[in-house]
Amino acid sequence: MGLDFAKKEPQPVMEVQEVQEMQAVQEYDIAADREKMNQQLVNSAEVDALASQIEVYNMESIVSFGASAAEEISKASDIVLNSMNMAQIDESRVMLDTLAKIMSKFDIEEIKEKPGLFGKLFGNLRKQLEKILAKYHTMGEEVDKIYVQLKRYEGEIKQSNRKLEQMFEANVNYYHELVKYILAGEQGCKEIEAYIAQRREDMAQTGDNSIEFEIQSLNQSLILLEQRTQDLRIAENVAMQSIPMMKTMAFSNMNLVRKINSAFIITLPVFKQALAQAIMLKRQRLQAEAMAALDEKTNEMLMKNARNTVEQAKMTTRLATGSSIQIETLENTWRTIVNGIEETRQIQENAKKKREEDQVRLEAIKADFEKQYHMPKGTKK
Repeated sequence: MGLDFAKKEPQPVMEVQEVQEMQAVQEYDIAADREKMNQQLVNSAEVDALASQIEVYNMESIVSFGASAAEEISKASDIVLNSMNMAQIDESRVMLDTLAKIMSKFDIEEIKEKPGLFGKLFGNLRKQLEKILAKYHTMGEEVDKIYVQLKRYEGEIKQSNRKLEQMFEANVNYYHELVKYILAGEQGCKEIEAYIAQRREDMAQTGDNSIEFEIQSLNQSLILLEQRTQDLRIAENVAMQSIPMMKTMAFSNMNLVRKINSAFIITLPVFKQALAQAIMLKRQRLQAEAMAALDEKTNEMLMKNARNTVEQAKMTTRLATGSSIQIETLENTWRTIVNGIEETRQIQENAKKKREEDQVRLEAIKADFEKQYHMPKGTKK
């Protein structure tokens, strides 16, 4: 088959004391116990000894017959009733309700905030994580408080069971004593009845009417003993209800302890594990969103840089492959220069022509002047 490399969770192991306590809580059949006592004690020396304590002509001894056992049974009933502490039941219910409310706060699919701008990206992530960690840290503390309360409550239940077991053993002994007194009372009634019958025969044989007063006294004692025995039977009936009830309570307590232990072993560990998983999942989601946003911003920057690089490359290429002075500029410059030269030449020709015309005019003016003033040609001033 080969080696098994799978990690296995350790199985919970009950403490020896807890196993013993569970084994100690067994059913108690009081009816069977009563039948067994009848078989063993009817007409036994022990019952005879108790019956001999009855003073037939002492009414007080009859009335108090079996009083100690009856009182202990009554005390046992009171203890059982007082052990039914509703406050503890309410407290356990409140604790479990509180635990359920705490677990209801747990949401593994919490609404996530979208990351903001690039500048706020990691700050926003930190705030979200801090918020979640604070929430689940508080929940963890609340669960720990419930754990402590449940553990304390478990200890109280176990202590209560130990007290119930002690009371059970003590009261079973008192019950046995009570049954012995009942059997002794029944035996005493039979003996008184037999003695009354014998005294009636004695009175019939002897004709002694004074025996009638004794018979009346015996009848009164018989009635009191029958009543007293009936009182003890009523106490027995109370015991038949209260003593098994102790076992029922103890068994219910151990079931509750087992349920609390299951909460320690299953509910709370699984819940805490879910808390840890929730935090990890939330952290992963936020980090993934942050990295996705970062990637998006990075891609945008890369695309923008790529476009800028292409444009810059185009511009540089145009500058590198082209002339510093455009042909159009040279052409315009040449035309301007040519036009300037032509215009200058035209101006010069016009100026020459005007000078020539002016020269002709000056010569005419000069000739006219000389003519008027009869100046000889060639005379120079």
